[in-house]
Amino acid sequence: MKKILCLVAFLAMASSAFAQDGKLRIGANIGFTTGSGDSSFVIGGDVDYLFNVDSRFDVGAATGLAVVTTGNSIILPLAGAGRFKATDKIDLGLDMGYAIGINNAGNGFYFRPIFEYKLQSNIALRASYSGVDSGGFLNAGVMFSL
Repeated sequence: MKKILCLVAFLAMASSAFAQDGKLRIGANIGFTTGSGDSSFVIGGDVDYLFNVDSRFDVGAATGLAVVTTGNSIILPLAGAGRFKATDKIDLGLDMGYAIGINNAGNGFYFRPIFEYKLQSNIALRASYSGVDSGGFLNAGVMFSL
Protein backbone atom coordinates (compact mmCIF):
# COMPACT_ATOMS: atom_id res chain seq x y z
CA MET A 1 0.00 0.00 0.00
CA LYS A 2 2.92 2.37 0.71
CA LYS A 3 4.18 1.84 -2.86
CA ILE A 4 0.80 2.83 -4.27
CA LEU A 5 0.60 5.96 -2.10
CA CYS A 6 4.15 6.96 -3.10
CA LEU A 7 3.31 6.48 -6.78
CA VAL A 8 0.12 8.55 -6.47
CA ALA A 9 2.02 11.33 -4.64
CA PHE A 10 4.76 11.33 -7.29
CA LEU A 11 2.23 11.49 -10.13
CA ALA A 12 0.35 14.33 -8.42
CA MET A 13 3.55 16.35 -8.00
CA ALA A 14 4.66 15.68 -11.56
CA SER A 15 1.30 16.65 -13.02
CA SER A 16 1.11 19.87 -10.99
CA ALA A 17 4.63 20.85 -12.05
CA PHE A 18 3.65 20.64 -15.71
CA ALA A 19 -0.03 21.61 -15.41
CA GLN A 20 0.21 24.42 -17.96
CA ASP A 21 1.29 22.01 -20.70
CA GLY A 22 -0.89 19.05 -19.72
CA LYS A 23 -3.65 17.33 -21.62
CA LEU A 24 -6.31 15.20 -19.90
CA ARG A 25 -7.90 12.45 -21.97
CA ILE A 26 -10.60 9.87 -21.24
CA GLY A 27 -11.74 6.90 -23.28
CA ALA A 28 -13.43 3.53 -23.50
CA ASN A 29 -12.44 0.22 -25.05
CA ILE A 30 -13.58 -3.34 -25.71
CA GLY A 31 -11.55 -6.44 -26.38
CA PHE A 32 -10.80 -10.05 -25.52
CA THR A 33 -8.31 -11.93 -23.37
CA THR A 34 -5.32 -13.76 -24.84
CA GLY A 35 -3.33 -16.73 -23.63
CA SER A 36 -4.26 -20.23 -22.59
CA GLY A 37 -7.81 -21.21 -21.81
CA ASP A 38 -11.06 -19.70 -22.99
CA SER A 39 -11.18 -16.21 -24.40
CA SER A 40 -13.20 -13.72 -22.37
CA PHE A 41 -14.78 -10.41 -23.29
CA VAL A 42 -13.15 -7.30 -21.77
CA ILE A 43 -14.64 -3.83 -21.40
CA GLY A 44 -12.70 -0.92 -20.00
CA GLY A 45 -12.16 2.76 -19.48
CA ASP A 46 -8.96 4.79 -19.74
CA VAL A 47 -7.72 8.07 -18.29
CA ASP A 48 -4.37 9.63 -19.06
CA TYR A 49 -2.72 12.95 -18.37
CA LEU A 50 0.12 13.85 -20.72
CA PHE A 51 2.38 16.85 -21.08
CA ASN A 52 4.76 17.84 -23.87
CA VAL A 53 8.47 17.16 -23.50
CA ASP A 54 9.14 18.36 -27.04
CA SER A 55 7.20 18.67 -30.30
CA ARG A 56 7.09 14.89 -30.89
CA PHE A 57 7.06 13.36 -27.41
CA ASP A 58 4.59 13.44 -24.48
CA VAL A 59 4.93 11.82 -21.04
CA GLY A 60 2.60 11.52 -18.07
CA ALA A 61 0.45 9.09 -16.13
CA ALA A 62 -2.25 6.60 -17.13
CA THR A 63 -4.90 4.62 -15.29
CA GLY A 64 -8.33 3.13 -15.90
CA LEU A 65 -10.34 -0.01 -15.27
CA ALA A 66 -10.64 -3.25 -17.22
CA VAL A 67 -13.47 -5.67 -16.45
CA VAL A 68 -13.05 -9.26 -17.66
CA THR A 69 -16.55 -10.72 -17.94
CA THR A 70 -15.62 -14.33 -17.14
CA GLY A 71 -15.08 -14.44 -13.39
CA ASN A 72 -15.89 -10.72 -13.02
CA SER A 73 -12.22 -9.81 -12.70
CA ILE A 74 -11.40 -6.11 -12.40
CA ILE A 75 -7.94 -4.69 -13.08
CA LEU A 76 -6.81 -1.20 -12.04
CA PRO A 77 -3.54 -0.16 -13.73
CA LEU A 78 -1.33 2.65 -12.37
CA ALA A 79 1.27 3.49 -14.99
CA GLY A 80 3.68 5.98 -16.41
CA ALA A 81 2.84 6.88 -20.01
CA GLY A 82 4.88 7.90 -23.04
CA ARG A 83 3.66 8.88 -26.51
CA PHE A 84 5.67 9.47 -29.69
CA LYS A 85 4.04 11.49 -32.48
CA ALA A 86 5.10 9.44 -35.51
CA THR A 87 3.05 11.56 -37.93
CA ASP A 88 0.36 14.23 -37.69
CA LYS A 89 -2.27 11.46 -37.47
CA ILE A 90 -0.43 8.55 -35.77
CA ASP A 91 0.86 8.27 -32.20
CA LEU A 92 2.78 5.30 -30.79
CA GLY A 93 2.84 4.80 -27.06
CA LEU A 94 3.75 2.67 -24.09
CA ASP A 95 2.26 2.56 -20.60
CA MET A 96 4.23 0.72 -17.90
CA GLY A 97 3.51 0.30 -14.22
CA TYR A 98 1.65 -1.90 -11.78
CA ALA A 99 -1.81 -3.49 -12.08
CA ILE A 100 -3.94 -4.02 -9.00
CA GLY A 101 -6.40 -6.92 -9.15
CA ILE A 102 -9.58 -5.76 -7.45
CA ASN A 103 -11.88 -8.74 -7.86
CA ASN A 104 -10.69 -12.27 -8.74
CA ALA A 105 -7.58 -10.92 -10.50
CA GLY A 106 -3.92 -10.98 -9.54
CA ASN A 107 -1.58 -8.02 -9.07
CA GLY A 108 1.52 -7.60 -11.18
CA PHE A 109 3.71 -5.79 -13.67
CA TYR A 110 1.62 -3.92 -16.27
CA PHE A 111 2.64 -2.92 -19.79
CA ARG A 112 0.61 -1.61 -22.70
CA PRO A 113 1.94 -0.85 -26.19
CA ILE A 114 -0.48 1.54 -27.96
CA PHE A 115 -1.27 2.62 -31.51
CA GLU A 116 -3.49 5.71 -31.94
CA TYR A 117 -4.97 7.24 -35.07
CA LYS A 118 -6.28 10.82 -34.73
CA LEU A 119 -9.65 11.44 -36.34
CA GLN A 120 -9.72 15.05 -35.14
CA SER A 121 -7.58 17.12 -32.80
CA ASN A 122 -9.59 15.89 -29.79
CA ILE A 123 -10.68 12.36 -30.89
CA ALA A 124 -8.43 9.34 -31.52
CA LEU A 125 -9.01 5.66 -32.24
CA ARG A 126 -6.81 3.36 -30.14
CA ALA A 127 -5.64 -0.23 -30.53
CA SER A 128 -3.51 -1.82 -27.80
CA TYR A 129 -2.40 -4.90 -25.95
CA SER A 130 -2.58 -4.81 -22.15
CA GLY A 131 -0.34 -7.30 -20.38
CA VAL A 132 -0.43 -8.17 -16.69
CA ASP A 133 2.31 -10.65 -15.74
CA SER A 134 1.49 -13.84 -17.69
CA GLY A 135 -1.91 -12.80 -19.09
CA GLY A 136 -3.31 -10.00 -21.12
CA PHE A 137 -5.91 -8.73 -23.56
CA LEU A 138 -6.20 -7.08 -26.96
CA ASN A 139 -8.50 -4.10 -27.17
CA ALA A 140 -9.73 -1.27 -29.39
CA GLY A 141 -11.41 1.94 -28.37
CA VAL A 142 -11.64 5.69 -28.58
CA MET A 143 -9.97 8.52 -26.63
CA PHE A 144 -11.33 12.07 -26.12
CA SER A 145 -9.21 15.08 -25.15
CA LEU A 146 -10.84 17.40 -22.62
